Amino acid sequence: MKILVVSDSFKGTMSSKQIGMTICDYYRKQNIESDYIPISDGGEGFLDAINHYLQKEMQSIMVENANFELTSASYIIDQKNQTAYLELAESIGLAKVDKNSLDAINASSYGFGHLIKDIIKKYSIKKMIIGIGGSATSDLGCGMLEALGVEFIDQDGFLIKKMNNAKLMRVRKIKTKAFEKLIKGIEFITLTDVVNLLLGKKGAIMTFASQKGAKQNQLFMMEENIKHIFKLLKYQKKQQIADFAGAGAAGGIGFTMKYFFHSKIASGIDQILEMIDFKTLVKTYDVIITGEGKFDKQSLDGKVFSGIKKYQPQRLIVICGQNQLKKKDEEIYAIVPTVASLEESFKDPVLALQKLLPFIKIK
Repeated sequence: MKILVVSDSFKGTMSSKQIGMTICDYYRKQNIESDYIPISDGGEGFLDAINHYLQKEMQSIMVENANFELTSASYIIDQKNQTAYLELAESIGLAKVDKNSLDAINASSYGFGHLIKDIIKKYSIKKMIIGIGGSATSDLGCGMLEALGVEFIDQDGFLIKKMNNAKLMRVRKIKTKAFEKLIKGIEFITLTDVVNLLLGKKGAIMTFASQKGAKQNQLFMMEENIKHIFKLLKYQKKQQIADFAGAGAAGGIGFTMKYFFHSKIASGIDQILEMIDFKTLVKTYDVIITGEGKFDKQSLDGKVFSGIKKYQPQRLIVICGQNQLKKKDEEIYAIVPTVASLEESFKDPVLALQKLLPFIKIK
């Protein structure tokens, strides 16, 4: 019997690595051969997943989180291949902001732009691979663009600073000359964990803004603010601007990466599984254990579970904090309410996971 753990992080509680170590420790004590690989769909843990493969020393700098508070953001430089690996969640991620201070309409992606600019200035790179899951922002990436030299001008000709969703409607002109000079010659690849459009019922605002602290009565205005920039770009760029699957990732940063950075947009989990040669690995294990904090409809489309299932493991087990799907054709084990309340699971997540494992019948 051989077990491989490839679980996503449980957002805000346990990293992919912690989950893997906890599960492997449990089964190794039962003399069951167990291994783990840190994995990510582009959100939290993206750098851990990449570094498990690359084995490079992580660098870090101080940048702004979504509320303009200083935070340490890590990244990886592969100097041999002139490639930088960035995890958006390291700077403007939900986990970088106190839950009580989440404020989607005023949150800014500026700190992520600061991180990108610092790397471009410091290193001679030709490629940036960016995981954009887990953001606390809904500003269409305009804060990020501002940090990289894009100028947002209002109707009186004044520069708008500290861009966020609330300020998008004031924009009348966008100047990109300095920005285009800065990123010239760099290839960008953006890895996303969702396939949502930018606009509409399944778009960046209507699907995700509430998770980032937006109030119900703010959603309509936030959507209108993003629509304003969308229409402005169509007019100003004089080119075909269209919504697309993945554009709604990270509060619209998926859209911005394509139309400003000319970035390729790809599935984060698909790219990482390909990198670690999961096609070969999956054949050598009897059981694959995966999971995430909340197992819901999004888990079936672009997340770690959906990516792994494509490889048809011999047996696939899902562990999660909460299960919001009734899928009788899957083996799903949830911490809440099986062994702990929601409060208990957040207070000591490792203990809660340890309590869940005896419920899983491996043999």
